[in-house]
Amino acid sequence: MRIAFLIGILIGLALGVAYAWLIAPVEFTTADPVHVEPRYKEVWIVMSAEAYLTGGDWDRTRARLNGLSDPNLEQTIAALFDRYASGGPNDTARALARLADQLGETTAPMSVYLTTPFVTPTPRPSPAIVTRTPAPTEVISTPTESFPTLTPTSTPTPEFEVASRDSACATGTPQIRVTVQDLAGNGLPGVDVWITWDGGADRFVTGLKPEFGSGYGDFDMQPDVSYRVGAGTQLALALVSNLRAASCTTPSGVAGRLSWDIVLRPQSP
Repeated sequence: MRIAFLIGILIGLALGVAYAWLIAPVEFTTADPVHVEPRYKEVWIVMSAEAYLTGGDWDRTRARLNGLSDPNLEQTIAALFDRYASGGPNDTARALARLADQLGETTAPMSVYLTTPFVTPTPRPSPAIVTRTPAPTEVISTPTESFPTLTPTSTPTPEFEVASRDSACATGTPQIRVTVQDLAGNGLPGVDVWITWDGGADRFVTGLKPEFGSGYGDFDMQPDVSYRVGAGTQLALALVSNLRAASCTTPSGVAGRLSWDIVLRPQSP
């Protein structure tokens, strides 16, 4: 009886293996983007946008996006752009802005990225090291030679000047809030504002928060750091220095830190 039972199990196993391997084997196929999790779909969109930004092949990019079968693709890309742009200017947000623009979905913050490409400042080359040959010990008399007087190079003129600089004590994260205006007092979007400090630098572009004005941008400060502010293409020219989030007391008697409000305008002709 026991032998018959074991023989039955062996026959059943053999039939199962034969069915799984020979009659109906498992077929492995590559999953389409539409079948992956939402977070991987977002990664797919970002990779497609960055590839389009660098390669410019719209037909291939369109084919990649079609694989998502997303009926609200434009809105999905716009939401992704808002998420990446909220952390400050970056190349991923720029790629998503260009992709959305190609699909006909352009918002005001996107237009800033589309009209003001970011150019990474080129580092200055290190000076060449010159090895000098020691002079001979023999003393040779030479006539006195006069050298021309070198005139120092003039300092470049900044593109902007400070129209006003004010501080305010408040609770919450202290900020440097910069508004760039034209000579008539209208906000200027798309202006690079540089924030530098000893050992670091950052940058934002005006106009990404239109609810505060077309020429507005801000930067979160850290305690015990002295900041400098510049604007335009001249990174090294600081218009305002020694901005600190110093401890203070609000008018209501609550401990807070200083924030700074700065208005910049082009140099008067």
